[in-house]
Amino acid sequence: MKKTLSIVACAALCTFASANDLQLDKITVDGTAPTIQHKGSLKDLVEKTEVIDKNEITQTQSATLADLISKQTGISVTTGCSICGLKRVQMNGLKGEHTTVLVDGIPFNSTVSSFYGMDAIGTTDIESIEIARGSGMSLIAPEAIGGTINIIPRKPRNNSVEVDLSMGTLGTKNYSILGEAMSTDQKTGVLISASYHDKNQVDNDHNRVSESPSLKNQSLTFMLTHEFSSIDSVEIKASHFTSNSFGGSMVSESSAVASFNPANNDPLFTVGNVNNPLTSSPMSVLERIDTTRDELYLKQRHALNNEMNLQTTLAYAEQKQDSLYEGSDYLNTDKTYFGDLKVDHVLNNNHFLTYGADAKIETARSQSVAFFDVAGMDKDDFDYTALGVYAQDAWMIDDQNELTLALRTTKITTDWRAKTVQGNEIDETLFVPRLHWRHNFTNTLTSRFSAGMGYRSPLTFFESEHGLLDSGFDMAITELEKSRGASYSLSYEANALSVTASAAYTQVKNLAYIDDSAATPVLRNSNETVSVKNMDITIGYELSEGLNLSGAYEIYRYDDAYKSHLSLAAIEQRARVSIDYDINGWEFYSEATWVGARDLAPYGYGDRYNDDLATSPKSTTSPAFTTVDIKISKALNKNFTLYAGAKNLFDYVQTDTESPLFYDVNGGFDSAHIWGPLRGQMVYAGLKATF
Repeated sequence: MKKTLSIVACAALCTFASANDLQLDKITVDGTAPTIQHKGSLKDLVEKTEVIDKNEITQTQSATLADLISKQTGISVTTGCSICGLKRVQMNGLKGEHTTVLVDGIPFNSTVSSFYGMDAIGTTDIESIEIARGSGMSLIAPEAIGGTINIIPRKPRNNSVEVDLSMGTLGTKNYSILGEAMSTDQKTGVLISASYHDKNQVDNDHNRVSESPSLKNQSLTFMLTHEFSSIDSVEIKASHFTSNSFGGSMVSESSAVASFNPANNDPLFTVGNVNNPLTSSPMSVLERIDTTRDELYLKQRHALNNEMNLQTTLAYAEQKQDSLYEGSDYLNTDKTYFGDLKVDHVLNNNHFLTYGADAKIETARSQSVAFFDVAGMDKDDFDYTALGVYAQDAWMIDDQNELTLALRTTKITTDWRAKTVQGNEIDETLFVPRLHWRHNFTNTLTSRFSAGMGYRSPLTFFESEHGLLDSGFDMAITELEKSRGASYSLSYEANALSVTASAAYTQVKNLAYIDDSAATPVLRNSNETVSVKNMDITIGYELSEGLNLSGAYEIYRYDDAYKSHLSLAAIEQRARVSIDYDINGWEFYSEATWVGARDLAPYGYGDRYNDDLATSPKSTTSPAFTTVDIKISKALNKNFTLYAGAKNLFDYVQTDTESPLFYDVNGGFDSAHIWGPLRGQMVYAGLKATF
């Protein structure tokens, strides 16, 4: 396999050239890898990049981003609160705030948006998702200590309409439509998509408090692409998302408000035990979070000459949260601005340079009558700025070896506006290196090694606690979180078999955590350096034409200091097996996921009780369990496909063993004793039409 220039090196210019008929004579690629066909294969880049394609989105019936990525090796999507349903997306075992979600390479999803925004992002207009795990994997998003999830949006390419309608048990409704059109000269394209997802709250243990909230998500996206000339093109994308979460109370908000009596001091539950029915006002457990998010970006590409391409990116996102936490109001507006000026430069047949500068500005402003006006708590407002310059050289050493070296310099400032100290609490300039090396042993056997640094500024108490607390909060962050990481993978790809084995090590200094040893909890930096090790293997095998099998196994090792700073018990062992069978227009897909048993005590699950008198302790071990999903579809003709399936087929839920609700030793109530699924079996059926 001979390459005069690496795939990763010329990707940007090749894409631009194909869209604009540019002649880049020095860029030739021979023996490129085929399109990904089954699990275990990687994108043909120097860095290890796993890809979720459109076929997998359809197979798994994943209506939202959270559903889709939860099924990927190295990623864990955990529920942090059974009442409000917040999601934490962990990569390589790192915390949720260490994961960066990109949209077409743009890092304007914030820490705040990662709490309630993952369910709002539909999959209708997603072409694929690229997953790069490890510290500083992204050139423009080194804050990604755990890694990046890059959403590649679908771009208009023809004249078509797709409609997908399904309904299921537990009040599940998923509706989506996507339309795209191209001008007759193929220079202008328009894409519009809309989706609606709905599911009811569930109370499996019948104690009148839901274990999983109701969720209503809506999205609307518009994309315009236009080629001005053979050397200039532009892409504009605008999206609007809404997410409505309602949990805890099994009655409506209006009914809960009408029956609310703040002077009532009765126990929450009969005889003060969470396994018994709720006896207090429903308002005492009600949490309602309404989120709206607007995104807008523009990308303009200009070919300076046959060897250089200039890309300008401008992006803006605004997320608003209007919430009610057990009778206390909280509103937050988070705004993110991003700009990037990047040059891709073919230096010669062996070197491809990328260099540029970017800026990211984020502000958060909050309001609350209960917390700020009445209780007099400090606001959790902040201002964050990151200004960076970067350079990267992709060097094709020979036919077997490719080396990518990158260096980024960033100046970061963070100001918590309510703190007494004037000015920026964090003001630091960093030099962040990164290295990727790929070695091709043969045409089918490839190794990849990566090493790099990452960093992140903790921004708000909100990122470690899903809402403000009645006891208030304080910020004692004085340092940036900084990470060092290395990973190695060995992949084998033949016609019918793909295997990738990986190992990674990440070390984090100044980890942010909530110190609740005093009456007022404090977000502060840890004095200990923590570490995470993980190994995984993913296999895909085409047993025969139309019959594909795949499997994966992952194992994680966390040091004790890291475990003690996690709010949720992390996955330690997990395995997956799936089968995909296509024959005569029929397709059968099934996936089984096994999660190993865990000792919950090191994660802070000790000293939790079922009752407010601390006489009935919660379990400090979780059992191993398995969940199974299935889907069957039949193509009626080229336009219509019928399908049916089930999520969590055998109806395994944590509440079969114990409630996620608990009291601490002081009688404080919470809803985060979570280690297993909180939603049971969901059976669905639907119709997909394409014209």
